Amino acid sequence: MLNFKSLVLFFILATPLAANSLDANDKQKITNHFNTYVENGSLPNVSILIKKDNKEIYRHANGYADLENKISINQKSVYRIYSMSKPVTGVAIMQLVENGKLRLNDKVSKYIPAFKDTKVINLDFQDYVVKPKREITIRDLLTHTSGLTYSWAGETPVHNIYRKYNIRPYYFGALDSEISKFPGNTCQFAAAAASAPLLHDPGEKWSYGINMDVLGCVVEVISGMTFDDYLQKNIFKPLGLKSIGFSVNPKDKGSFTTLYTSGLFSRDGEVVAPSGLNTAELMFSKDLRSIDSFNKSPYLESTSSLYDGGSGLVSNIDDYSKFAEMLLNGGILDGVRVLSEASVNLMSRNHLSNEILSDGASFGIDGVGFGLTMAVLMDAGISGTYSTDGEFSWGGAASTIFWVDKKNSITATLMTQYMPSDKYPLREELKTLLYSGLSN
Repeated sequence: MLNFKSLVLFFILATPLAANSLDANDKQKITNHFNTYVENGSLPNVSILIKKDNKEIYRHANGYADLENKISINQKSVYRIYSMSKPVTGVAIMQLVENGKLRLNDKVSKYIPAFKDTKVINLDFQDYVVKPKREITIRDLLTHTSGLTYSWAGETPVHNIYRKYNIRPYYFGALDSEISKFPGNTCQFAAAAASAPLLHDPGEKWSYGINMDVLGCVVEVISGMTFDDYLQKNIFKPLGLKSIGFSVNPKDKGSFTTLYTSGLFSRDGEVVAPSGLNTAELMFSKDLRSIDSFNKSPYLESTSSLYDGGSGLVSNIDDYSKFAEMLLNGGILDGVRVLSEASVNLMSRNHLSNEILSDGASFGIDGVGFGLTMAVLMDAGISGTYSTDGEFSWGGAASTIFWVDKKNSITATLMTQYMPSDKYPLREELKTLLYSGLSN
């Protein structure tokens, strides 16, 4: 039987909000809370944009785009959004589905023949590979159930192969320690991914990985365009997004931000550290340090032909907020439709079985499923989150986050530049402050 406290919590989580805006006091609570992260040196900056019913109800920005040079952030500041690139790739794929160019159940090998010969590893025998039970489909890639992974996501023989053959589409590095990305183009990368064994049979487990990067090649094969050109022509330009792309727009170079970390942080087994600082010193250090500078970053160049659909985009907060608003509106923004409402609805529904969910899907968060490239809130009560069932969301490795709450007509976007993304509960804290304020 539910006690009084549980009933109150249920009412808060399950009931649509009455208020349409935040009052001055509620806004100040959000501002004060996130300013603390900047003022105590935990984050270099924070920028937040919240809309309700397609109207801005809260905007705040504080901190520095670059600490060393004391360059303040503003609404034009451009951020590495990493995995928040994935929903953009999902929209591109669903456009092709709508236009009859591919089906969700198509085998990936139809477009990338190298996937016809993909093998799956038997982790009980380590180096033993066999033919998978079936081939990978487009749906498998969209739901991260293909068996593909990331080089940093484990220590199995599969992950070691990824590291050995540089099967990493993203750039991650520091001024003194750099991990390079794959040297080829989008489809060469996809072929390299196909040559590595899968972690598991397609469709049987959820494993976060390079799925969207492979889908970038699928888009190129079907459209006859580079993935970059496709996104610009079919999503970014129609929506009026001018600061989102795989490299920093030349006009935005003065607005690019520096990426920071603190303490002991590594990716692919390599500690990212400045010269003269050993591992022991790093472990106890709370000072922010640059791992990709605003004026030396590879994102300032547009020479790469590998368009990383999983983690390669940069954006300012307004552009990504508009993208989220388009999803809230069922595929339309300012009278321009880029996707059908039916496709958005399909993307934002859970596509995973109970068995896969119970095995740690969507990072094992109770009450949360996974749609086509995004997490989906299935039960707000079980998850204990201040939101409503049906919310969909994702985040990026540099602690960027967004969510879309269709029931309450809310989009929220938060930008900063700090790794690792699980250091601070920014999403949970922003939700608590926002929804408790709106319900007053």
